Order: sequence, then C-alpha cells, then structure tokens
Amino acid sequence: LWRETQRPSGGILADDMGLGKTLTMISLTLTSKQISEADDSAKENYPGRDIKPRGGTLVICPASLLKQWESEVEKHCTKYTLTVELFHGQKRETRAKRLARREMVITTYAICAKEHEYMQNSALFGVQWRRIILDEAHQIRNHKTLSSQAVCEFSGQSRWALTGTPVHNKELDMYSLLKFLRCTPFDDLAIWKRWIANKNAGGQDRIQTVISSIMLRRTKSELQQKGALESLPEKFIDVINVSLEPIEQTVYQKILIFSRTLFAQYLHQHAEKESDSVSSRSYSRLANDVNRPYFDMHKKLLRFNKMKEVKSHEILVLLLRLRQICCHPSLIVNMLHGDQLLADEDVAGHEEFNILEEMKNLNIDDKTNEEGGRSIEGFHTPLEDLLNPENPVFSKEGKSTKMKAVLQLLKEKILPTEDKVIIVSQWTGLLHLLGNFLKEDNISFEQLDGKVVVTKRMTIVDKFNDPKHHVKVLLLSLTAGGVGLNLAGANHMILLDLHWNPQLEMQAHDRIYRVGQSKPVHIYKFIATNTIEERIKALQEKKLSLANSVLTGVNVQSSKLSLHDLRLLFNM
Repeated sequence: LWRETQRPSGGILADDMGLGKTLTMISLTLTSKQISEADDSAKENYPGRDIKPRGGTLVICPASLLKQWESEVEKHCTKYTLTVELFHGQKRETRAKRLARREMVITTYAICAKEHEYMQNSALFGVQWRRIILDEAHQIRNHKTLSSQAVCEFSGQSRWALTGTPVHNKELDMYSLLKFLRCTPFDDLAIWKRWIANKNAGGQDRIQTVISSIMLRRTKSELQQKGALESLPEKFIDVINVSLEPIEQTVYQKILIFSRTLFAQYLHQHAEKESDSVSSRSYSRLANDVNRPYFDMHKKLLRFNKMKEVKSHEILVLLLRLRQICCHPSLIVNMLHGDQLLADEDVAGHEEFNILEEMKNLNIDDKTNEEGGRSIEGFHTPLEDLLNPENPVFSKEGKSTKMKAVLQLLKEKILPTEDKVIIVSQWTGLLHLLGNFLKEDNISFEQLDGKVVVTKRMTIVDKFNDPKHHVKVLLLSLTAGGVGLNLAGANHMILLDLHWNPQLEMQAHDRIYRVGQSKPVHIYKFIATNTIEERIKALQEKKLSLANSVLTGVNVQSSKLSLHDLRLLFNM
C-alpha cells in the first residue's frame, strides 16, 4: 500500500516462485477496496482521465494462468467480495463502462496485443484502471513486441510487475519493466542507453539504486531463516547418467563431426569479420591437437571451395539436433529430409537443411572419430545407410536409451508409491513419444502443452493435484508449464532434456517445490554421457553463478548463446 503512494506508484514484486505473489496482489486489491477514495495527489494525470470510466484492477497474465487467477480469488475470497471478469474469447465485453464496474478484470498478453490494434474502440483501453498487474512480467522483456508496447499504453494509477526472474537475457529486459512502470527518466530508451547501458560501473550503480527502491525480492531460504516461512520439505536433485546405445552413439558422432567442421568455418568467418589480431590469434589457438582434424578438414574444404558461408542459425540447428539425438533419434528425421520449417525457439522460422546431402558435399572422412580415437560400433557404416530415415534407430516405435531409463525409474521408484510425477521436456514431440510408450505399458497420464486449449488447462491441473485422482503422471512442456502453474500435487519431477538457461528449469522446479508442498521433492535430470548434454550442464552451472545478476549487482546472465558458450558446447 505504501508503495502505491510513491512515484512511480507500484513496483516489481520479484519473490521466489511459489511464495504467493498472486495472493499478495489479491490481498492488496481487497485492502485498497476497503480504503476510502485515494488522495488525488497520489494519482497520475493521464491523458483523458476525465473522460474514461474509472475501473478496478486489471490483471494481465499468460493464457495458462487465466483460470488460475480466477480460481485463487474464488478459493480465498468469500462470495461477492470481489467481482471478477475474464476478458477472453470471442464474446468479451465491448463497453468500457460495464468493464469498469468489475473490481478485477483478468486477461492475457495476446488479447492486449490484439486490442491494441484498435485501442480507440477497445473497452480494455477505454478504462482508467485503479491498478494494472503484469503476472510473469518477463513476458514483456522485449520492448519491441506488440504485447510489450500494448501494456505500456494502458491508463492506470498504480502498476505492478510480478516475476521471479526479472532478467532473462540482458539488462535491456529491465528497461521494459521500467517503461511499463513509468519510472522516469529511465523509461526513455535514449536515456537508458546513455546512463545505464554504457558498460561501466556507473551504469550498474544507477540501475542498482533504481531497482532497490522499487523492487521487493524475498527468497524461500531467506524467509525460512527469519522464521517467516515454515520450513519447506527437503529438495533432492539427482543426476541420472545414461550411456547411448552403440547405434545411437554412431549417429551422434557422425553429426557431431559435421557440426564441428561447420563450427570451425564459423569461427574462421568470425575472425575474418573482426579482422583484428585478437580474433586471428584466438582462431589459431583453437586449432590445437584436439581440434586439429576439424580445422584441417576445414582448410582442405576451403581449398576446394566447397565450404559455403555458415549462418549462426545453422550452428543452432545442429546443436538442437545433437541434443535431440540424446533423447530419441526419431526427433531428427526432418533433418534427414530437410524439407520443413523449424519451430524450436532458438531457430524458429528457418528452413531445415538436408544433413545427408550436406555431409556428402563436404566428403566427411569416415575415419574421423571424436571420442579420443576409440572404435565405435557401426562408425564406418556408409552415410546413406546410417542416416536413412528407414534405419530402425529413427523409428518412433523403438525405445531410445533415455526412454528406457525413464520408464524404469517410473516403474521402480514412483508408480508403486502414492506419489505423483511431472515429466518435463522442451519438445512436445518427445512428450508424445513418451506418451505412446506409457500407453503400451497401461500407465495413465495427462499431457499439458501449448496445444491444450486454455479453458481445459486448469481442469487438468485441478484433477492432477487432487490426491484422490488416479492419474499419477503429467507430461508437461517446459514453455507451457514453466510459468505460474501450481502443481504441488506432485513431488517428483523428471527433466528429459537440458536447457541453456537454468532459470527456465528452476521455474519448472518451483511448480512442485513451493508453499503448500508437504512431501520431500525429488528432481531427476537425465544426461547422456559423452555428449553435448554434459557440456550443457557445465554451461548451466556457469550461468547459475551469475543468476542474481541485476538483483545483486553482478553482471547479467544471458539465455542466449555467446561465441564463448558455443566453443564450450562444441568442446573447442
């Protein structure tokens, strides 16, 4: 309440995930309702404030949390205490005056972006809101997106941004939040670039000063030490190493050779573009004994003019496919055809390239073996046979090494108990494969991903959280389930694959490790040994050492891959 009397009115609530940011905002809304009309001096004089009807609290959240906000109000408020309306779907309210009568209106970022297109006639933009709340506010971290621009256009007295991870990629993420909060003068991009994004200590000091005045951040461990939070149950993180079967390892090695050769060319291009001695020395230093075969191959291909310019997205595609082979080789079948657009977040919209054709063009030497020269079964199999989509290793009916290990863990440790488990992956294709294997073994499960319509998501969540419901397994996509959902009905989580950004995984952990959890929590991370997954884990540990970034004054971590990160992943 005090923060709403200051300038800017509102702030950033950056408590650890699972500490009740939603309930805090519901409490604030109820308390302010009981207080008489606020003093006029605390209200901002927005354009058109006299002609817009004054409304209540506007909540903007991801679609997956729409129903959760409504259910939290119903659960914790007596009937008619707080009137709520969901502004969603085709039949949403068109009159601002009627919308303003509601004490809380809940909508999504996507709806805000759509309404912004015709904001002059939009009921949502036609209200002077008492309070605007952004849940999972890092959704607007890119200030150029339509949703980010839209939420900044609303008229409102107080503004709140709720997020456990205010910074995902870079310091500029924080600018988007300050722009929404109207935290002058740093809501002006030119001033931000001049005084904050200037790469010196003064800029870091300024942003620290601003953030410390408008942001409240409390962690679970901090509250437990103060006695303000009952001790949460223990949390165990188990790393389960699996060794790929020989044929899987062979496919992996073939594509790794190709990938490292292209990456050698990418480094060469980078050195040429930089055209300075530092980059040239760096390139030469990388061509050491370990990397020599790839750099020699690269030089040979350059002599024959067979090496085209390598784009950064092509390197990301290869990293994506190497990661997917570790989970199930069938996930790379599109790469063997090279005839589809990619949908993965790192390379969305780019065309897949035909790996077999490219490897033939580069005349990859079958004798090259990455893993210290040891012999791998089937390594000298002709490319046409090994990377043929009809090869049984790419069959969706076959269980990969990692799938077998996951099913074994389920059957031996989890399903015989009363506990429930959530299985998380970045790729819905992998979840569908696992779902088929669960059906074969007569194991009931639910699946929650981006394809599940919003109206059905909370039904799935509520059923799964009900201890009396028979379903013990929930398949969850990282993007659909990484934000906001309360899944404390489970106390086991299996991570099928690793993400560059450990913050996304931590968000997934906190779906089950949160206030209300009464059982010990077990997180299982499956990692294929002698593969890129081991190096992703090392990259995660490096990034976690910078996790508090802006919050503690340390340099900002990034979920995007730097050239140094790529070298680490390719072990070059």
